Parts: sequence; structure tokens; C-alpha cells
Amino acid sequence: MRDPERQARPPDASDHDTSEHGRPATLPAHDQPAALPASDQPAALPTHDQSAARPTHGQSAALPTHARAVTRPAHMHHLGILAHSTEGAALSFLSFCQEGFRRLGKHDHPDVTLDYIPFGRSMAAWDAGDHDTVRKTLAVSVDRLSRAGAEFFICPDNTAHLALERPGPALALPGLHIAEVVAEQAARDGRTRVGVLGTSYTMEGPVYPRALGARGIAAEIPDPGEREVVNRIIFDELVNGVFTEDSRAAYVKIIERLAARGCDAVALVCTEISLLIAPEHSPLPTLDSTRLLSAAAYEAAAGLRPFPSWRGGAEGLAS
Repeated sequence: MRDPERQARPPDASDHDTSEHGRPATLPAHDQPAALPASDQPAALPTHDQSAARPTHGQSAALPTHARAVTRPAHMHHLGILAHSTEGAALSFLSFCQEGFRRLGKHDHPDVTLDYIPFGRSMAAWDAGDHDTVRKTLAVSVDRLSRAGAEFFICPDNTAHLALERPGPALALPGLHIAEVVAEQAARDGRTRVGVLGTSYTMEGPVYPRALGARGIAAEIPDPGEREVVNRIIFDELVNGVFTEDSRAAYVKIIERLAARGCDAVALVCTEISLLIAPEHSPLPTLDSTRLLSAAAYEAAAGLRPFPSWRGGAEGLAS
């Protein structure tokens, strides 16, 4: 991974949205997206990038509040968002709340708390391949989410799941595993060979081959040079809120080559990629890990899918 000291950062960006006592602040339902801490707001994207806010393949379509009467569940579980990168966590928060708006009506969604230990504090461990140390850092966030009242968590960072899958003490909360959610959607869509775009750690790691393979789906990754391009754009641009036409064109060419190799979908498994590649940009149907995870989190919070039981490690994951 790239040295975080070399990454461009907005001068007023906050690394950490916890209080001075180390406890994460719950974001009330009336908070507007502009109030999100530690994020380069997706709302600031240029006009041509606003399409990134549209539902992707496998994501529920918008449900206008006037379309039908909405019955609010008697109890909705409190979600904790375990942030590990700024843009992906901000998009996850927004898309989770928007899922509530679509399902429940204006300004309503399950309670949600976000905790973010600065990404840069884990970079040395990532560069050293020390996933156990990264897991310990992530576990601190899960513990703080639990103490803030969250009942389950999601981590909108695919690479972080390399560390979360490591053996170790059970996490303080059960969580939804992002690769399981993406692989479930790929299976529902009848996919047989899925291209995987993410950080080099994710593309070359075992998380997606395992999750897809358990459902009889082959995982295909770009060639080494193309993987370097995908990874560089993520760390030089996307995680810093930079989205350019040149980078979009580079990704589209890589997706075209995955299609030529027999892929019938592409999984966007760095949570920031869907801010660059909307469905209409892609030569293949997309599996947007961020929005799929947020929709699944809403369903778990509302009792529309089984409540998660995974607490880190490999136990309970499809294999």
C-alpha cells in the first residue's frame, strides 16, 4: 500500500469521528449528509458523476414515499459502521440512510453509529502483511460501536476483511461479511464468472475466490499490469475523493478485457470504485459492494433477513 504521508488530504478533513473520550458519536436521523465527519462528500462529485448514486445491479430500486403505505417495524436493530477508509465509509453511511428513506419514508432509517480509527494508523501493518495487527485495530472500533449501542456491524472496506477473517478473539458484535453479500447477489443473478476489481490485496487475496467459489462461481482478476493500474488509482485518487475521466476510461478498458475473458459480471470490491464506475459506464453488469452491503444492512436491521452471527475469523463463512 502507498505511504499515507504521501496521500493528498483536504486541509480540513478529520481522520476520526469519535469524541474526545474515544466513544463514537451516533449520527441522529435528522443529520444531513453534509454533516458527515471525516469524509470528502460524495455530493460534491461533478455533474457527470452523479449517476453513481443510482441503484446498481442487484440493488433495490428507489421506493418513492408516496408509492405505498409504509409500516415501520416495531423494532429495528442499531447498525454500527466500522469505517476503514473515508470515501467508502461515507458512501456506505449515505446509502444505508437512503435505503431507509426508500423503504420507510422521508428522513427515516434505523439508528446508525459510525466509528473510524484513521486509515493511516494501519498502513504500516498493511504494507508488512501483518493482518493480525490490523484485526486488533478493527476490533477496537467494533468494541466502541458495541459500547455506543450498536447491535451488529458492517465494514464497508473489502480489503479489511482479509484481516477480519484472521483467527482471533470473537469480535464484540456480529457482522455482515461484505464478500458473502456480494457473492449471494452474484448467485441470485445466475453469474458463473465474475471479474474482481479492488485493491491489489483484495484482488490477489483469498476473500473473493472463497466467497464466490463456495457458490460455484469463478473469480477472475486482471493481469498484473492492470492490477497495478487499478490499485494505483484507488490509493492515489479514489480514497482521496478524486474521480477523473481518464481513470474511468482506464477501468472501462480493464472491464472490457475481463468481458473478453468470459466474465459475465464485474464486482466493484473497493467501496470507492462505484463512485467512479456507475452501471452505465461498465461493459459488464456491476456488483456494487458498497450499496449491496448497505441494502443488506437495512434488511438485517429491519428483520427482513436473518440477523448476522459472524464474529470474525473463518467460522460461519461459506467455503
